[in-house]
Amino acid sequence: MLSRPKPGESEADLLHFQNQFLAARASPAVTIVKKADKRKGEEGSTDAERPRLQDSKDVVMLDDFPDVLPALTPAPPKKSKIKSASVHFEDEDPEERLERHDQHITAVFSKIIERDTSAVAVTIPVPTGDPFPRTFHRSEIKSEVKVGSGRKSIFAQKMAARRAAEKAATSPSAAECVQTRSAALDALDPEGSAGEAPLPIIGGDKASDILTSQWPCLITGEGLGSQKSEQEAQAIHRENLEKLRSMSEEEILQEQERLLAQLDSSLVAFLKSRRGGNEGQKKELKMEQNRLEEFVESLPVAQHGVGSSLSMQESRLEESVKKEENMKVEITDDDLPVKPKKEWIHMDNVEFEKLEWMKDLPSPRQKKTKKGMQARFSLKGELIPADADLPTHLGLHHHGEEAERAGYSLQELFHLSRSQVTQQRTLALQVLGRIVQKARAGEFASSLKGSILRLLLDAGFLFLLRFSLDDTVDNVMAASVGALRALLVSLDDEKYLDWTFSWYQGMAAFPFVPNNEEEEEEEEEELNVTEKSQDKKLKDENKPDPDVARYDVVKGLLKTRIQHRLRYILEVVRPVPTVVLDILHILTHIARHSSEACSQLLDCPRLIETIVREFLPTQWDPQVAEPGCLLTSLHGVACATAMKFIRVLASGGRNATARLLNKFEMKSRLSRFIAEDPLDLLLPREEAIRLSTEAFRLWTVAAGYGQACDLYRDLYPVLVRILQSLPELLSTCRGKSPLTELSVQRATAVVTLLIHVTQTAGYTVELQAKLSSNSSEDSEQIPPPPVVWNQVSGLHPFLETSLKKFLQEISQTETWHTLQPLTTTYMIYLGVYYRACSQQPSVNPIDCLEELERLTSEVLQPLLSQPAIHSMWDLLRACSALCNPLSCSPAPESVFSIASLSCTGGKPPLSLVGSKSPFPFLTALLFLINSITHIHKGLTSKYSSVLGFRGLKDYLHHSWQTGPPSVTPSSAWILRHEYHLQYFVLALARRMFPVPLERYTSPPEDNLNLLRLYFRTLVTGALRHTWCPVLYVVAVAHVNRFIFSQDSRTQETDAARKSMLRKTWLLVDETLKKHLLYYRLLNAESPLGFDLYEQLPPMRLKYLQMVTQKENKENAPALVS
Repeated sequence: MLSRPKPGESEADLLHFQNQFLAARASPAVTIVKKADKRKGEEGSTDAERPRLQDSKDVVMLDDFPDVLPALTPAPPKKSKIKSASVHFEDEDPEERLERHDQHITAVFSKIIERDTSAVAVTIPVPTGDPFPRTFHRSEIKSEVKVGSGRKSIFAQKMAARRAAEKAATSPSAAECVQTRSAALDALDPEGSAGEAPLPIIGGDKASDILTSQWPCLITGEGLGSQKSEQEAQAIHRENLEKLRSMSEEEILQEQERLLAQLDSSLVAFLKSRRGGNEGQKKELKMEQNRLEEFVESLPVAQHGVGSSLSMQESRLEESVKKEENMKVEITDDDLPVKPKKEWIHMDNVEFEKLEWMKDLPSPRQKKTKKGMQARFSLKGELIPADADLPTHLGLHHHGEEAERAGYSLQELFHLSRSQVTQQRTLALQVLGRIVQKARAGEFASSLKGSILRLLLDAGFLFLLRFSLDDTVDNVMAASVGALRALLVSLDDEKYLDWTFSWYQGMAAFPFVPNNEEEEEEEEEELNVTEKSQDKKLKDENKPDPDVARYDVVKGLLKTRIQHRLRYILEVVRPVPTVVLDILHILTHIARHSSEACSQLLDCPRLIETIVREFLPTQWDPQVAEPGCLLTSLHGVACATAMKFIRVLASGGRNATARLLNKFEMKSRLSRFIAEDPLDLLLPREEAIRLSTEAFRLWTVAAGYGQACDLYRDLYPVLVRILQSLPELLSTCRGKSPLTELSVQRATAVVTLLIHVTQTAGYTVELQAKLSSNSSEDSEQIPPPPVVWNQVSGLHPFLETSLKKFLQEISQTETWHTLQPLTTTYMIYLGVYYRACSQQPSVNPIDCLEELERLTSEVLQPLLSQPAIHSMWDLLRACSALCNPLSCSPAPESVFSIASLSCTGGKPPLSLVGSKSPFPFLTALLFLINSITHIHKGLTSKYSSVLGFRGLKDYLHHSWQTGPPSVTPSSAWILRHEYHLQYFVLALARRMFPVPLERYTSPPEDNLNLLRLYFRTLVTGALRHTWCPVLYVVAVAHVNRFIFSQDSRTQETDAARKSMLRKTWLLVDETLKKHLLYYRLLNAESPLGFDLYEQLPPMRLKYLQMVTQKENKENAPALVS
């Protein structure tokens, strides 16, 4: 066996090993194969078909390896269009290849036409004594040489002077010109010329002037391509003159008018400028006119007509030239801001047109005119007045349109945003973002016509921002994120949503879906809600992104997968804290849009994981809590805005909350940020309180769905400690601490959490009973929550004691104003607690009634007699949205494709959600009174004084007279809180003054719009029996009578009745379907408030089958017992 080479052996040793290998005749480990050239056209050729070349390449073949590398991606075979013409082989003879491609010389030179050089004069170079040709210096240009347009360079002026000299050298003699002219004039009137004396010969300078005037002004002959181009141009000019001389004055004027009507105005202006472009031509024109006048005077009278016509044409041409020259502003040394000096280099010949831009700008227009002007903005996004004369050092002037006006227009900013210069793109996006923010605040409403937001969106501003988000430059990305936040998010809207979170039913907010859908066709109305949503989703998927964004901006952005790009920026780019906060605000607004948007955010890979990991960590650097610490990065630090985004995302539904708590480990984050006091968190004081507040709100949302209640047992000592410290807020309010408002918001969030935990614990016994009584064959059952009544009832004494202390401060305006949100939640808690307590089998009913009597006599009745409460009732009308419809009108810059609550700039104090609004507290008070009177009916008379307040009566009287405002996201959100108060007032009035239900259902309703409203609220779930039983009964009764009515109505009413019946038949909600079809009579003793048919009467069954096109009786609905 041959040994292998070892380290240290020389080249001679390797040659020795090679000789041994060849002598042993052993088989090699590899085989040398000559690879066929893949570029050769013939297939199947082998090396045996042609001799081996000496310079052929060797290819090493290894076992179990393919000859050709496998393709990474399936790609189509490449085809070369010039393969046959460019590929050749090494063994191919070059001479044969040349002969094969050679063509005759005629194929190349057959179409060449030689130039005629017979008339070209051959000149011999002038001998000089210099070794090189003499150089040209621009100082040699004659000063008297003038250019035609006055805007030619020095080189062009030199060439023009050279052409003028050559033209003068090759001009015909004066005698020939005079003879030609005299012959032409004789041809004008042969008879006159025969009888008169011969024309005088004009010699000297006069002959030279006439000769020069006979050359054409427009035709030069340069494009003819021959040596006799000037002679050809002269011949053409002579033909034109002969044509003019053969025409009368009227014919010339008619032809001139016809040409002016047919030719373009710009072309006519160009021709006129060529005719009289410089001062020399004007002087020449004047001199020629004088010669013509003298010459015409010497002619016979018969020839004066033509002469006068020519003179008229020349005078008109001179006038047009004068007008054009007057329009031009001559520039002199005095007009320039810098006076050129002779000693300056290259400034001996001043080119004024190149220095014109250095002149001072004209002053902007001072007088106000009716004509609108283009809006211009400063770099801060502020609108610059049209007559503002700002200095140029501010950087607001440029060389675009209206250079004298400072600022940038929207069109110029759009153009600048697509610049190749990074700083220009960044600046344009920043300015556009500031303009949008100020526009949404209403700063331009009184100054500009139309809506800036609509104009920007129509111009593609949304997708400009989306494209800029994909930029690789960090500054451009940051600017686009800021502009997108200004377009979508209203921080004031978020502020008021947080303010109303602890109101009665304030946690549930309407989705931010634009309400701009058109009324559906009759065929589409027959589809049920599920089919409609699926069909609409398919339509949106098939539409282009701009079409979807035109009616819903958020949905359009989600189609562009913006959540993936924002995740990339947060995870990979890791921007500065300002950009991070803007992204979190954008994601929060998207989450408020709909439950579908929440699902898309949850499904985005690594988005929620990145936010939880980077901005809600359990540990971070303690230096961020030091005073004066400037955060350069928000990554790795707990952030209240991130917790708020998770809370809003959890509001998207029960499933979203479960995924956040379990999959994304939000339970551990809740325990981390709730168990520790905000003073102990290693964060700035305000940020720590906000983070703790948002953690309690997230827990509140989860507890509302019956989730995360197991944390209640673990964090019970923390909750008790917080409740014990609530009375200390009184001293904090009196001390006017800057953190008082944040501390009250945190305490309000804690009490709101206890409201939902208490409500959930109140259903535990009921759910356990249903779970044990129902068989396994039934559908899915709701498991009882892991919290029982005994665990929540112990917190009631703490809250009631705090309520009594806070109510004592109601006469102190400032203190009460600060503590009113917390007192409102106390009222709601007591109402929820006593309603749930009365239904617990472990609670003695007598003890519960005695507690209600004690609460009425010791707390509520003294409260109702306070003067401050009387003032609150008086403020109802002033703060009502029904009495003041303009208070919930859309903002001036609101667009239908972006849902907004129109809170930008803040709401007035005397408004429903204003700081002085009595609605939240009075609604909570009425809710507590209704809960008490519902449990203890004997106490109803104790609260009869509520209905006697003059302010309440005045408010109800005016709210019924004024029509409701238009339905917008803002009005729907505000009126929802106002309707709560009205409902509790009516419920209390019904218990004092019982009214038979028949008074609400008789006579049958005949208002078609009201019937449609009844039906819509029932089908959409906005009106439910558990929420408002009286109104539910009234709506069901009226709708049932309408759909089965046989009264003769109009065609519109009949179509609406049949459509409503078909929709009822197709309802997915079987309970509502049964109520609407089988309603029989009112019955106050029934739990539903009405009785149902066990089986439809024959007449109704027949009519139902006819309308729904069901012929078989077995398809008729049957009551399930």
